[in-house]
Amino acid sequence: MSVENVEIVRRFYDAWARNELPGPLELMDPEIEYVNPPRAVEPGTRRGLTAFSGAVEKAFEGLETWQIELERFSAVRDQVAVVVRYRARWRESGVEVEVRESALWTLRDGKVSRYAWFHEPADALEAAGLQGE
Repeated sequence: MSVENVEIVRRFYDAWARNELPGPLELMDPEIEYVNPPRAVEPGTRRGLTAFSGAVEKAFEGLETWQIELERFSAVRDQVAVVVRYRARWRESGVEVEVRESALWTLRDGKVSRYAWFHEPADALEAAGLQGE
C-alpha cells in the first residue's frame, strides 16, 4: 500500500505544478483536512473539500511563478512524509524565494484524508515517527 500511497501523493504535486488546483478531486476524501502549522499566516485546520480547495488556492494565489523539486518521499503505514524545495516569485512584489519544507499526507482507502504542511524539512518526518532517518 505504501508505494500506491506515494503515487497518489505524487499526483497532487504533479497537478499543482501544472496549476491544476486543488488537485485530483477523485483522490480526496470528502472530509479531507488541510492543516497549517501554528506559525503560519492562517494557522489551524480546515475540513471538507470546499475548505481544502480554498486553502490550496489561497496558498498559490499571490504567486507569479512556482517550481517544485520533490526531494524525498517516506511512506509509513497510511502516511507519506514529503520533503520539498520550491522556488517562487510573488506577483505584486516580484520578490523571489527558495524554501525547503515538508508535508505529511494521510490516506484512507486510496484517498487523501489529511494534508499537513510544516515549515521545516524534518518536521513531517518527525510527525510520522521517522526522526532518525
